[in-house]
Amino acid sequence: MTELKDLETVLDRYALFHATHAELLRELGRPQEARRRDERALALTANPAQQALLTQRLTWN
Repeated sequence: MTELKDLETVLDRYALFHATHAELLRELGRPQEARRRDERALALTANPAQQALLTQRLTWN
């Protein structure tokens, strides 16, 4: 997770960075943090397929 923090400065405006980070957090049992990352990814993406996936993830939690 330390490596992700280092990358965040560079990739903060990249939706897939946040979506991937969310999945890793979910696997670590940190669902609230994962949800915030998915919300950030959703706010950043204009891609309809990504929006659908992220919306689905957010409704699962």
